[in-house]
Amino acid sequence: MAKRANKSRLIEHCRKLPGATEDIKWADHLVFSVAAKMFAIFDVEDDSRAVRFKCDEDDFDRLCEYEGIAPASHVGRYGWVSFEDVDNHDFAELKDLLTKSHRLIVGKLSKKKQNDIWKQNGLRNDCVSRENEL
Repeated sequence: MAKRANKSRLIEHCRKLPGATEDIKWADHLVFSVAAKMFAIFDVEDDSRAVRFKCDEDDFDRLCEYEGIAPASHVGRYGWVSFEDVDNHDFAELKDLLTKSHRLIVGKLSKKKQNDIWKQNGLRNDCVSRENEL
């Protein structure tokens, strides 16, 4: 049986991603960013199990077909989805989707910023080394 996701494990995963920073925005959202560009948002309230993150077009279309997953308010048009209850989903899949969200944002940065992020974390800027080390 697949391990169920939970908010605290997903937050810990985001903290480990190269160049990730976190801060509280809008008074009640824990936001993860890389180079000041957001890639994941968690509600601060303990009883909330929601997460929002950016995804590619294929994942966006696929995920939005499931109950409890929808385009994220205000940013859905930019490819962000909202999972209302992470406890209802597989941890490995959500972890992979959050990693992809991080990479989508890093991929939009200048090559210099990308290289700086990977170097600061002892990684090379190629897919094979990142895939094996994350």
